Amino acid sequence: MNMQTIQISSLPGIDDFYSKYWNKKPFFVKNALSQDILDDLITADELAGLSLEEDIRSRIVYAQTWKCEHGPFDEDKFSELGEEGWSLLVQDVEKNHPPTKKIIDAFTFSPCWLIDDVMVSYSTPGGGVGPHLDSYHVFLIQGTGRRSWKVGREKIVCEKYIPDLDIKVLADDFDGETVEVEEGDVLYIPPYFAHSGKTIEESLTFSLGFLGPTISELLGEYAQFIEEQGLINQRYDGDQLDAGSAGGKMSVQEVENFRQRLKTALNSDQFEKWLIDYFNKDD
Repeated sequence: MNMQTIQISSLPGIDDFYSKYWNKKPFFVKNALSQDILDDLITADELAGLSLEEDIRSRIVYAQTWKCEHGPFDEDKFSELGEEGWSLLVQDVEKNHPPTKKIIDAFTFSPCWLIDDVMVSYSTPGGGVGPHLDSYHVFLIQGTGRRSWKVGREKIVCEKYIPDLDIKVLADDFDGETVEVEEGDVLYIPPYFAHSGKTIEESLTFSLGFLGPTISELLGEYAQFIEEQGLINQRYDGDQLDAGSAGGKMSVQEVENFRQRLKTALNSDQFEKWLIDYFNKDD
């Protein structure tokens, strides 16, 4: 696979996206977003303003040393940084700058209910966060400025990282192709495909991350819902116990009884209602 292979003329339709790309291979689209969407996105100054707030997750990453500092930052911080080699990254921008959420409208062919947040990075020339991979799907949308991205040809199974750094940076080079992106261009990167961005001129990059929950997260949230609703939260009464569960023993049948009680909770109509609400709670 090379960049010529994965470059497509426009964002894919639903069928092509899932059959050809989702979780399979990256793609690159020139001029994918319309100007009316791009015009509403957060600016660099507004992004810096968010990073000063106490309840906003933000960080500054320094290229080469890969040092990472976490916000909130003082307003004077940015005058001390210089003009090259650093990046400001801010999470959940769509929640704190509502017009930026409009960017999601261009990706309705994807499972938007899995989008975790819109992270935005402002980067100076030479800036980046190093070669890395993610365990989730991501769309990288170029705002203002230009960047160069190297994208791996295939998934990395056993990655190795440079030790004793503030962030995870791959220790070994990876086989891939390079593409230069400008305003409105889009890269799709499936999980575990290595990628590395380097800023050519100061720029804004918008990252749509699709982050699925773990089983423990799902069970914990559903358990809380059951507790609050009180509809299917019956207490275990041991009504089918027999001599095989005397003392400290538990019979195979009783283990199965517990399993069936949990299955009943998962198979109820309440689970479907909760699941839909769970993934749409930020709408």
